[in-house]
Amino acid sequence: MASKGGRMPESHDPGQHHFHYNREEREAMLSDETKRIMKKSKLFTMNKRNMIILADIAIILLFTMIFAPIVLGGRSSARIDGFRASLKAYEYDGTVLVSMKVETKTDNPQEAGLVSASFYIEGRDETIDTVDLLPSEAGKPRVLRAEFKASDDDKKKAMVDLEINGTKRTLSIGVKQE
Repeated sequence: MASKGGRMPESHDPGQHHFHYNREEREAMLSDETKRIMKKSKLFTMNKRNMIILADIAIILLFTMIFAPIVLGGRSSARIDGFRASLKAYEYDGTVLVSMKVETKTDNPQEAGLVSASFYIEGRDETIDTVDLLPSEAGKPRVLRAEFKASDDDKKKAMVDLEINGTKRTLSIGVKQE
């Protein structure tokens, strides 16, 4: 904005009104209720860079929670040809108990078949092989179980090589202490 005589807009002519701006004085004149509201909202509006950093941290945590179990820790369940298999493992009284539940959501699945599983503890050579029929009705799962003697040098990760109708998957889960 152009001013008269090359002076900046902040300067004033003699005889004209001049307003002195002081933020502290203006905020001191506010009511107590307004001051309280302003203090509450300053947490998120004071520094936009902090808001961006908080949003970045939230996004990173969200991705970590979603993708870390998939990438780092193997899978303890899988869906294969309309069947769902889930693995659980517990250590109780010096024994590692491993069970895998296979279930279907629909009655009369495509075709009756077999489920075969090879249970083992990571880092060991011992395996236990089991075979059973696939469940034919919803709500009536098949449970395959294996039992291993626990030892102190175990990595405490139970695994199963699973095959349903020719499709193979490997499931793994950490052994929980009971």
